[in-house]
Amino acid sequence: MDITPQEEIMIKALREAAFPPLFVLIRIRNEISNDTANVEEGRRDEVVTALEKYIGPLWEDYHEGNRAKANMDDSE
Repeated sequence: MDITPQEEIMIKALREAAFPPLFVLIRIRNEISNDTANVEEGRRDEVVTALEKYIGPLWEDYHEGNRAKANMDDSE
């Protein structure tokens, strides 16, 4: 999958802001999904689908980490 210059600039800006990787992926997915003016529909669907494959496992890990932390807090 090729990355357009606009997508590359957005990724770099989010990384420089030191946001967590999961936040960056979700933000990029949402921005591309909603960009009907600059990204053609086929390209949008392709990118969103690819990003969702990466986001899914990270999202599950994030929630498992939160559950584990909550369980540890409850046991104290």
